[in-house]
Amino acid sequence: MAGRPGDGCDDPRLTHPHWCGTCGAQRLFSAEECGLLLIVPPCPRCHGTDWQNEVDSLTAPDHREG
Repeated sequence: MAGRPGDGCDDPRLTHPHWCGTCGAQRLFSAEECGLLLIVPPCPRCHGTDWQNEVDSLTAPDHREG
């Protein structure tokens, strides 16, 4: 998935959140950090690399029970 830190994230905000799609841990990244990383960093909690951003949350299916 493009848009992850180290994998094409081009969010211009000085700092912005990404969260782990596996365990839900959130981490703030700087725009410079996202642009300069050469690999997708592992999650500090579960070591996954499925980072999500705010656009992902808007386009993901809603799994809440109604």
